[in-house]
Amino acid sequence: MNRSQLTHFMRQSADPEETLTAASTDELGIIVDALYRNLDTLKPVIGAQDWYDLATEELARRAMPGSPDAYGAA
Repeated sequence: MNRSQLTHFMRQSADPEETLTAASTDELGIIVDALYRNLDTLKPVIGAQDWYDLATEELARRAMPGSPDAYGAA
């Protein structure tokens, strides 16, 4: 996901938390990667840090044992 795609994705989402919660774990991984790469630039997309924080929190929640979305869960 390039900067333009990331900006478009972020602007199309009315509620970042709802969008990230609804994403599959694979999609969430792609989003986190794109946000991380964007934050490592001189001019990150406005709001990218907030999105990154929410996305990494969601990934951590899913990785917790007993979570219905935990990695490796049946």
